[in-house]
Amino acid sequence: MSIKTDEYRSLSSGELLEKLDEAQEEFFNLRFQNATGQLENFSQLGHAKRDIARLRTILRERELGVEREVTPAKPVKRRKKKAKADKADESGASNG
Repeated sequence: MSIKTDEYRSLSSGELLEKLDEAQEEFFNLRFQNATGQLENFSQLGHAKRDIARLRTILRERELGVEREVTPAKPVKRRKKKAKADKADESGASNG
């Protein structure tokens, strides 16, 4: 099911309720498959739970009248571990 939050926000409340019912049914089926040993990809359980939480959150925001602006996602800054390790090796080699 994996739809982005912005796509959920563009749906009407009725459509969100339908998606919530579908997500809950999918989660139930995944739990049933897990209990019977038929589930091969366990990460599907987490994805289904997150989709349900996402849908409930958007519905609750609408119920409370909370306005949220859609903002573009910021790129994640990642550290360069290897570069730091190389600098440490170079400084250690020049001291010795």
